[in-house]
Amino acid sequence: MKPLLLLAAFFLYGNIYSQDTIPSGIDQLQQQKQANAVYNPQAPAVYLLEKSEFTFTPETNRIHIRKKQEDGEIDFGDLRQTTDDGLYIMTSTLSEDVSFGRFDSIGNFRTLRYDQANDTVIEERYLIQKNDLQEKPDRSN
Repeated sequence: MKPLLLLAAFFLYGNIYSQDTIPSGIDQLQQQKQANAVYNPQAPAVYLLEKSEFTFTPETNRIHIRKKQEDGEIDFGDLRQTTDDGLYIMTSTLSEDVSFGRFDSIGNFRTLRYDQANDTVIEERYLIQKNDLQEKPDRSN
């Protein structure tokens, strides 16, 4: 009888303890929002994709992208935010390519684009460069 009572007490204690450590739905949502904090560009910044430089300039309803060339800059495309959690659609003025992407916590922009010719999805990562308004980003990711 004594082992049965100890076993019952163990299950009761374990059940009570496990209920105390499970966060409520509201707590889970708050933790998820903090973990998925959205980087929101506030000033123009220079980005590097492979060997090409781009300038991302926040405007009222978009982030305008210009590509640097030897003789200046040309319009490249726009980012438009699609959801509150930071998903952007990238359209290009130079091609019919459409990408979807997000800024990571330090400001790099990662995109996914479908390559119809090769029937693959291509991931591209625009790395934010240091400027006067920003600290040098950690590129270990």
